[in-house]
Amino acid sequence: MQTNDALKAQFTTSNQAWDSAFNTQQPALVASFYDDEASLLPSGAAQVTGGKAILDFWRDLIGQGVVDHKLELLEVGADETLAFQRGRWSAAAVNAAGERQEFSGNVHLLYRRQADGSWKLYTHTWN
Repeated sequence: MQTNDALKAQFTTSNQAWDSAFNTQQPALVASFYDDEASLLPSGAAQVTGGKAILDFWRDLIGQGVVDHKLELLEVGADETLAFQRGRWSAAAVNAAGERQEFSGNVHLLYRRQADGSWKLYTHTWN
């Protein structure tokens, strides 16, 4: 089992890669971070489950002008098959008139270990 320090370093790197994929408008790359059976639990919206639905969700959100996404890791933990990350997120939206609105909240990420030993997102919820 990984130490929390090693897991924190790994998930910090993963967060940076996820943010980069989002901020460079690559929804397919964002979706690749998720387990095939993963679910998104967006605040105030219906649950989104499965690879195609997750890809469509991120494609739509990115297409709406959401930019500058950032994940900030605060806490991690794991056993042999599941790991979690608690943290904060922030982003901005830019409307057609160029007006920018900042928003942020809490995030909880649950990861499932894959057959090759890597971690993929299994549940992603935020408010």
